[in-house]
Amino acid sequence: MSAPNAGRQSPEPKNQSGAQQQDVPASNINDQGAEPSQGTKQANEDSKSGLNSNPTHPLEKHADDTTSKKV
Repeated sequence: MSAPNAGRQSPEPKNQSGAQQQDVPASNINDQGAEPSQGTKQANEDSKSGLNSNPTHPLEKHADDTTSKKV
């Protein structure tokens, strides 16, 4: 083992990358430039328009049938 202590050792300061030497971070790390295209936005809106605002539960009809009083 070449390191005096077990574990990972940092490189010499002259060999360290900028991030290790406390470089200034990017100005806007959240701006990745990955906005959806207009066609994709329109397709998403079209698919959402066909959805029910409050869909029925798959077992709702069965629950109604089982708990209703039959005459």
